[in-house]
Amino acid sequence: MILEGIYPIVPTPFLADSSLDLASIERLINFMADKKVRGLAIMGALGEGHKLTEQERAEVISAYRARLPEGMHLIVGVRAPATDPAVKMVRSARNLGADAILLGPHNIQKDTALLGYYQQVAKAAQIPCVIHDYPAVTGITMSVELIGKMFETAPNINHIKLEDPPTGAKMQALAESAGPGLNVFGALGGMYAFEELERGAVGVMTGFVYAELLVQLFDLCHDQQWEQAAGLFYDFLPLIRWEFQPGIGVSLRKHVLKRLGVFTTAKVRHPGPDADPKTVKQLFRIVRHLIDKGYPLAL
Repeated sequence: MILEGIYPIVPTPFLADSSLDLASIERLINFMADKKVRGLAIMGALGEGHKLTEQERAEVISAYRARLPEGMHLIVGVRAPATDPAVKMVRSARNLGADAILLGPHNIQKDTALLGYYQQVAKAAQIPCVIHDYPAVTGITMSVELIGKMFETAPNINHIKLEDPPTGAKMQALAESAGPGLNVFGALGGMYAFEELERGAVGVMTGFVYAELLVQLFDLCHDQQWEQAAGLFYDFLPLIRWEFQPGIGVSLRKHVLKRLGVFTTAKVRHPGPDADPKTVKQLFRIVRHLIDKGYPLAL
């Protein structure tokens, strides 16, 4: 399976008491499906996967699999501190209906250990695995050489979600060392989405709520309409910038989804900061600006 296009990383909805909100998952699926995305990625860094119990993970995966429209892919985030629990997690995700795994590293900064982890876990997955290269969150830096070895020797790995800036330079280095078979997804909130697509990224996998703008951008780039794509990207870049604020990005996206009637609450599980009302209000000011410019965005 080759993944390409727009795959929103979606937050996990909770009720006010921090319990899972399965009704909001159903609304979120419908909300994103209407934007013509290729699939959804769940329980990544934005999805607060590390705050869920094993039973809750199973409930969330099952809820998405049961409701996701035919043809939309389900990508499940997995990251564990050691190889054995990661193997157990990917097998469970596959058995519950995952189409692919977004596989984060363990927390030991040693190339040999990281390579062995990806080889063993990807083999156990038996479905496509996407390397999650996000040192700002994982604390692990993966070199171009190491990623190339993973691609060459780990079964089921031919995609990477690249979030190690400067992303353009690393994309170029990977293209030169690993060749065209390693498919790169842009991420980092979409901050560099246009430039990454221009350099050959196969899509964007990030948590931007107004994913229809990324779908439009991808389609324009796919058709090599670079001038129109640049104009579109430069218009909505301020919204991406504001949504992707460190620390409160999860909260901001949940506030947007609550306002749009998708989520029941904007609850972020502890520990996790809530965006203050002024910051949320400033986000919606950007949305109104885009609406005034003619973009048909929900508010």
